[in-house]
Amino acid sequence: MSDIPLIAHFFFSLVATVGFGIFFNSPIQALAPAGITGGLGWCIYILLMKFSSSAIFANFVAAMFVSWVSEYLARKMKHPAILFVIPGIIPLVPGLGLYNTMLYLVQGDYNLAISTGADTFFISGAIALGVLVITSLARTLFLINLRKKMPIKIEKE
Repeated sequence: MSDIPLIAHFFFSLVATVGFGIFFNSPIQALAPAGITGGLGWCIYILLMKFSSSAIFANFVAAMFVSWVSEYLARKMKHPAILFVIPGIIPLVPGLGLYNTMLYLVQGDYNLAISTGADTFFISGAIALGVLVITSLARTLFLINLRKKMPIKIEKE
């Protein structure tokens, strides 16, 4: 992973994100922003892995970034945020960890299967938590802004 330049990481994750956007029938005008979001999220993951070597932390921060950009794009482009979030987190999904867990189970190496499975589970949880934190924050801020705009009517008896 360290031998590949960061721009190649960005390009390949952009292509994967756009591919999944097409697979999920995203509108054509949402494909390029979703691809850039997924590419930047993957680059953040790569950079954080170089400096922190914690896959859980790197996935959490990258998922938060993807979710934050997706919420922003949803407001600007008048599309649901899920059109950008789901394809954007696809490069972060620990597919190799899932595959290796199943491989170790089939081979009978249960200690390695449990270790790899636990790491994969925590990485998946970090991705879900990163998206959840930003989505909940965006929803809360939206409701606060909505209440500020509504006049409060006090009824007199």
